[in-house]
Amino acid sequence: MANSGSAEQGRSVVVRWRLLAERRLNYLINLYETGRWKLYYAEPEFLKIVQEARAALKTWEQLAPPDPVQDKPVEVAIVQTENATLLPSPFSELPSAKGIEAEDDLRKA
Repeated sequence: MANSGSAEQGRSVVVRWRLLAERRLNYLINLYETGRWKLYYAEPEFLKIVQEARAALKTWEQLAPPDPVQDKPVEVAIVQTENATLLPSPFSELPSAKGIEAEDDLRKA
């Protein structure tokens, strides 16, 4: 069953990249619709960037097709936090930390 967890984590990574590609394309579309692209790009350069963004999104969609049930950004973040393991603090085992009282511990603030 360890493979299913790895597959879910792998899909989560690919889904996040696809969502990032969607955000990038949406940003470029917003630049075009508002006319702000003219402040930053020449027309041929901007068209090339939009074509690259569309090609990237198409590639990510082939790797992880959109799934309206699973691919909400909040759900992706929740799955990642559920699968993440908390590492112990590297400062808890320091010899100099033995004399520090709980009231001085800044992590509890």
